[in-house]
Amino acid sequence: MTGEIGPPHRVHTAQDVVGTLLRGNWAIFAHEWADPDGLDPKHWRDVVEAAAEAAGVDVEFVVIPRRSLTVVFNRALPPTFEQVRASIEVIEHHRA
Repeated sequence: MTGEIGPPHRVHTAQDVVGTLLRGNWAIFAHEWADPDGLDPKHWRDVVEAAAEAAGVDVEFVVIPRRSLTVVFNRALPPTFEQVRASIEVIEHHRA
């Protein structure tokens, strides 16, 4: 994994998230991305968890309530605390 965090980009399917995790990256769901059609943090987690299980990827979810974020990563390729923190800072910057 590189030490530099790029700008956030959206993935559109659970399979895209799993692909991201398999490449040693992690994904963050900003809770404001929820929509009235049922995509909320819990639904997102359930869908990603099912896709990861189908692909044989052991995932971990970390909810950060104060930031309204959920982080998911591949347990076999976990990011460092500093990498996740930097990603959160990038998302916070793009929220502003």
